[in-house]
Amino acid sequence: MTGIQHFGKDFEAVAMELASLAKMCDIRLRDPGVTDAVLRGDDSIRQTNPIAFDKMRGLLALAYSMVEQSVAAEGAQSTGEFVSRAIAEAAERRDRFG
Repeated sequence: MTGIQHFGKDFEAVAMELASLAKMCDIRLRDPGVTDAVLRGDDSIRQTNPIAFDKMRGLLALAYSMVEQSVAAEGAQSTGEFVSRAIAEAAERRDRFG
């Protein structure tokens, strides 16, 4: 497995878990400003499900770190492609399975 395949597979798993946790918290991570609010630990959106929110916050920080590492190792274009695929796949599964 190449480096980019490894990053892509790991990122896809993180994206799927983020989608699941966001659903539990009734948060739309793709809406403007929401990821920043999650990373800040905004209490107004944390109240819905604090345990899931805290896990989501940690995973979101991990996802950003993974992207930074991938850009350094594999380049921005390759990283952008697998991130886009992982987000699209997570959104599709979320929409399909509720």
